[in-house]
Amino acid sequence: MNLSKQNFEKYVEEMLAAMSEYLESTDNFKEKFEQSKANISPERINYCLEKFLHAEFDYQTAGNRGLGRMTEHWPRLAGYFRGAFSKLNQEKTKELDSLITGFITKCYIFFILISDKPMEPSTKTGEQLYEKWIPQIYTFDLSSMSDNVGNMLFALIQKDHENIKNFFKQNGMTPGFFGGDKTDEILNGYVAAGLVLRVIEKSEK
Repeated sequence: MNLSKQNFEKYVEEMLAAMSEYLESTDNFKEKFEQSKANISPERINYCLEKFLHAEFDYQTAGNRGLGRMTEHWPRLAGYFRGAFSKLNQEKTKELDSLITGFITKCYIFFILISDKPMEPSTKTGEQLYEKWIPQIYTFDLSSMSDNVGNMLFALIQKDHENIKNFFKQNGMTPGFFGGDKTDEILNGYVAAGLVLRVIEKSEK
């Protein structure tokens, strides 16, 4: 999926609409995005997500380890669902790519909505951002977030989370009998990927 400025605007609208079910006003969150959106580079984000998901969709490489992982605790998506993944046609693969790209991007946006401050335009390339981002994804501890922040995040991405899981079920992507179900670990890794992408972007030197 090729992200555009319009995609970001659409995702923000969806997230603010979900927030409005719990909050009297979302004006402060909308203001944070408006202050930051000029310095969001879809091209850089696309570069990072395309390379990451290309690796996640690799069912031919042996083993379940993926980019940024020291172990298989967070399996590579296509390694974990190798048999079913190998049967996906191009249309289905694009559908899943769109679902996961949106999911990760919303987590990226969430960091902007809750804690962002305007930053200077970056001079870093997508490749430079990618190289700093990948090693940090699976070191991020989701449990380090406060309960309020964590609950809000998962409320905002719940529908996207469910849509991805439904895609898995509809396309025969079910966990094996041994080793337990690692689906949530995989998706939690994508949550961390979105959050960390913005953190790394803002901390560039």
